[in-house]
Amino acid sequence: MNIKKQFWKTIYYWIRYLNYDVINREKDDQEIWLSNKRKKTIVIFSNHITTTQEIRFDKSRVIENKENIEQLAGFQPQTILFYYFTDKSLSSESLDETYPQKIKFRRISDERELELAMPNVILSKMINREDSKKTSIFYRNKVLSSNLLDKHMQRFSPVTYSLIIINIVLWLCMILYFNRFSDVKLLDVGGLVHFNVVHGEWYRLVTSMFLHFNFEHILMNMLSLFIFGKIVESVLGSWRMLAIYLFAGIFGNFVSLSFNTTTISVGASGAIFGLIGSIFAILYLSKSFDKKVIGQLL
Repeated sequence: MNIKKQFWKTIYYWIRYLNYDVINREKDDQEIWLSNKRKKTIVIFSNHITTTQEIRFDKSRVIENKENIEQLAGFQPQTILFYYFTDKSLSSESLDETYPQKIKFRRISDERELELAMPNVILSKMINREDSKKTSIFYRNKVLSSNLLDKHMQRFSPVTYSLIIINIVLWLCMILYFNRFSDVKLLDVGGLVHFNVVHGEWYRLVTSMFLHFNFEHILMNMLSLFIFGKIVESVLGSWRMLAIYLFAGIFGNFVSLSFNTTTISVGASGAIFGLIGSIFAILYLSKSFDKKVIGQLL
């Protein structure tokens, strides 16, 4: 097993698929600390350990510096996991603790141990897939990237992907069913029209969000949803992102009804503008923006 490559690849997977953040780098980046505030967990990856005595020292270090670690993470961790990537033979003695804080230690020296160390079955199957084109430097650069947008764009975003798939599938079904689009046909499947809504067809406030006029319309909306949806989902979580998307879409349709009383309206633009607005709100409240990030967003 390529220890260095799997060290950085595993950290990358924890960041991308499990929503962990880098909070500390030590020993010339041979020790990386990740945290997940929602799970109250810290994971420490190391590839410089050569003796069991060093592992005992790590255990003493986290126990004796509890307050400093809480300050570093911004929360009181309930679990601290150590992953040691090494080809050295280490003692099999158990150093795990369960009370008052769960502390676990894991040595990883081959592919099988790496699979067992992953937190779920899906990642255990993915981690050892062949990816010869990607080097340890590629994964290291991804993990240590300081660009705010790069950091959030590399996260796995199930709700964003699901919304994109739903919109595309519905659009393709409409092509197969209608052959060509028209206002009358869009009206039949849930397009937003002032007359119908004020006469009780409130469901159109939602259904119209998933309909599009043509290829250019859905292409631009889905590209925008991919970018801004991933950022919001990475920062706020999947369910909050979905709530913002639906609320903004419905609110946008109410605004559309106020100004547009004669023609049909469809599309996810209102929901996407809601995501954009939430991103600027996040940047303002967190004070973590700079000229480069603002320029990229604009």
